[in-house]
Amino acid sequence: MQNAICLLFVLLALPPFATPSRAGETPETLLIRQALANDISGYRRADTELALKAYHPHFVAYQGHANGDPRAWTVLHENRDTFASQLAADISAQRYEVTRTVPFIAVRTTHAIATSVDSGRVVDRQTSKAAPIVVHRFWTFLKEEDDWLATGMVADLGDTLLPAAGAPANGEIAELLQRESQAWEAGSGILGFFDAHFTGYDALGAFKPASYKIAFSGSEELEKWLDKRLPYVQYDLDRKVLHTAIGPGGDEALAVTREKVAVEHVKGPAKHHKERYVFWTLSRRSGSWKITNMIFNLGLELSD
Repeated sequence: MQNAICLLFVLLALPPFATPSRAGETPETLLIRQALANDISGYRRADTELALKAYHPHFVAYQGHANGDPRAWTVLHENRDTFASQLAADISAQRYEVTRTVPFIAVRTTHAIATSVDSGRVVDRQTSKAAPIVVHRFWTFLKEEDDWLATGMVADLGDTLLPAAGAPANGEIAELLQRESQAWEAGSGILGFFDAHFTGYDALGAFKPASYKIAFSGSEELEKWLDKRLPYVQYDLDRKVLHTAIGPGGDEALAVTREKVAVEHVKGPAKHHKERYVFWTLSRRSGSWKITNMIFNLGLELSD
């Protein structure tokens, strides 16, 4: 009987995972590739309208600062309009002679992630001076009707971990994340912290996006998982906020936390412990802060 209870705990502890689409293309991955192809074609042709076809109105751009450690990341553009203004300025001043590869795409229902690598050179339109570039990006997508639109992008993503101390925690963001952790301990009110189009990922102990699995495609899927899980387990969660960054307009944010999680089955003695890093993005377009992305089990060193 005890073994059956433990097996039930393990099954409930596993969120649903997407299967990465690296093994073969699907209609959805082809549409995402086309969206990314339109974007880079817009850069090459100096066609802002073509590039922007791939972007959601609520698109957010983050700056990776050539670091794979999200404790160094910041918010670059909080919406499609501010990104469009910068894009227009960039392609007006520079000619992009670049090609794009898309090494990874993973899809789960209406949510997807992808990585891209742009390589080539940019040429100053006034001086004709050329500079080589190699830019790694991490993308998030949402499907609306028949279109896949980019909702987020980490620009200048590093493929190695560099020292990153993190910025002092913003009090408002830190307080929200602490209340979210308390909701897990209380076993209620969790869903209210999440945006309707929230995406949850398991990094599986890695830091590179090509290792991520999409665990939750929207808050409705999270809600169903919580309904099955919360009656059987009790959480004890000790969370420390290591890094936060707020966008220029104050409506988009990101954070990195380190936490110790203990999960105990309510009908058995088994108790499971885990330490992990978690990356968060948040938005308050609706008036109050909501979690839009959560990447847990990031492969950062648990030594600080």
